[in-house]
Amino acid sequence: MVGAEDQPDLLVGVDFGMTYTGVAWVNLLNPSVISPIIDWPPLSATAKYETKTPSKIAYAQDNAVARWGFLCDENDDCDEQDQVKQSFKIYLDQDSIDAARRAGIDDMPSVEEAKRLVADYLRQVYMHIKKSIEASTGPWYDKKVDFIFTMPTTWTSQKILKDFEEAIRRAGFGSENESKHSAKLELTEAEAAGVFVVANPPVHFEAGDILLVCDAGGGTTDLGLVQIFDAKVPSLKQLAAVSGVGIGSTMIDTAFQLLVRQRMEAYPDILPPETAYKLAESATFQSIKHNFGTAYADQAQYKIGLNMGQDLTHPGLRIERGKMLFSRVEIQCLFDRQIAGIIRVIDRQFDWIGSNRNGQYVKYLILSGGLGSSEYVKTRLMEKYTSSPHTSAPNLIIIKSSDPRLAVVKGLLLDRRQKLVSPHSVLITRVARASYGVICRMPYDPNLHASEDVEMDPYNKKHKWAVRQIDWLIKKGDTINSDSFQEREFFRKMDSGDLPSARKWDTVIVVSHSDRELLPRSMKQPGATRLCKIQSDLKEVLDKELKLKNKHFWQGGQRYHLAAFTIRVTIAPADLKFELWFKGKKYNRSHDPVTVEWDPVGASVKPKPIIDDADPDWQMNSEDGGWISYGVNRPSENKFLSAFDLQNLQIRPRISFSRG
Repeated sequence: MVGAEDQPDLLVGVDFGMTYTGVAWVNLLNPSVISPIIDWPPLSATAKYETKTPSKIAYAQDNAVARWGFLCDENDDCDEQDQVKQSFKIYLDQDSIDAARRAGIDDMPSVEEAKRLVADYLRQVYMHIKKSIEASTGPWYDKKVDFIFTMPTTWTSQKILKDFEEAIRRAGFGSENESKHSAKLELTEAEAAGVFVVANPPVHFEAGDILLVCDAGGGTTDLGLVQIFDAKVPSLKQLAAVSGVGIGSTMIDTAFQLLVRQRMEAYPDILPPETAYKLAESATFQSIKHNFGTAYADQAQYKIGLNMGQDLTHPGLRIERGKMLFSRVEIQCLFDRQIAGIIRVIDRQFDWIGSNRNGQYVKYLILSGGLGSSEYVKTRLMEKYTSSPHTSAPNLIIIKSSDPRLAVVKGLLLDRRQKLVSPHSVLITRVARASYGVICRMPYDPNLHASEDVEMDPYNKKHKWAVRQIDWLIKKGDTINSDSFQEREFFRKMDSGDLPSARKWDTVIVVSHSDRELLPRSMKQPGATRLCKIQSDLKEVLDKELKLKNKHFWQGGQRYHLAAFTIRVTIAPADLKFELWFKGKKYNRSHDPVTVEWDPVGASVKPKPIIDDADPDWQMNSEDGGWISYGVNRPSENKFLSAFDLQNLQIRPRISFSRG
């Protein structure tokens, strides 16, 4: 619960996705109303309001931003030279860039270029939502505004999160009035979707029910395994660490492009090279994709116009009167390869329940997100788990979120709003995805520290210390209270003649993604990486506030002052927050008592993905309904692309495509 002086006036939630961005807001004068932004430009007298805007941006020849969102639509009357870019969010992750290059794609943006694209795009979003919200509330400059963002579950390194936070601030979020506006990352997309579901239950939930929330969006599919703690006062507990995999609706677009290119390779001089991209982006194909599986969209054959006139007919390319034809089976295969991957990660969650929660089972599978809202996806999942139920989900009920496209951004606001007015947020516990520890020294024990580095205590020659030991604050898999912290008390010996300005020292935090049973005890053992360095500063502490040791001649040894202090660490999904406590109170005098310096290597460390292209099970044959996609000829090889390759290969035409 937040004190009255810290209560914001407005909460603004932003779900920045790889394909679409959704925004909603709450005026705390009327906190029960969540208002999504629906007036995305361009608007006309007959325009349909849209709940999300495309994550697209276009630059003119002078590199100035020309258009964004729906204004980048292919049908808009715009400069033919404008460079349309999209799907750039994924390239905040260096691993995605490296994977794309391994797949043979050379013209990838750097992380710095991706940060610029994200900042430029979000600046346009910021200016629009400012205009839209101020139309209802008046100027917000002097209001206390909290901007809160979701993040993909696949973002597990601190570096990606810090880069994203930097881009957010460059876009204007939190930086227009730094004394009253703030911007932060709060929940993963899977967590936010889970919060929305429990706060807006599509069915009657009971305490103890276990739900698997599957948020399948444009670029990632995020899963959250949660248990209802209280159905009346919406609250839930996380059972397993949230997980994600690079499966999304954009892979369907890319697989469709590859299908078209495969046809074009046999007749290279008939159609322009950008035809595959334009067909995938066309309103007709997007409508087919969004409605596939519904009764009215069930056709034996689909026709997509080429905008080349009705005179063009080509049997080899399957073009009739200016339209390219696709069978239902061809469209279905685009979905089935992605659904196979979703089933795979769902089964892993079910397997986890069977191994770790004896006698418990998953009752509901909740689908949200753009791909999760597909009727065909739901139908295939129902067929799978009805005909072949998993032992950990024998009577699985599969339902779609009541608002699948906005479930994430609304869940983000619901959790933050409840945190303001009640003792806890909706998500009351989460599971640690990594282990965090402190490098320290420990009293030397020959049974434990025989091979460790040892040093003598300069103030007491009888004492020896094992140095560079690790005291683990939190271990991977631990259950963490969402609104609490971890703390450790430390003692610092200082020469009695030291000046107050010398009372600074460093505390090093390490991170490990190893299983908790394999965590190292010291830095001499593999498995831990320096994450950040905390500089603690007690320069304003007076000598009388410290204990003077060895002050009597008979005690021997050098006199010194002993400072007892506590480091508190709050482990949030997106950040680590540090506080220095002294004598039972938060140390907050005239200077900043804690300065954090992130280690560039440790901040980049992340766990191995659940599935990646090095996994021998990742590429399955087509009879398995698996991941193999259409063959692509390259100068030096002829290989099949995995789903991960598809995820990255899609960016090439979108990043470099020039209109005209």
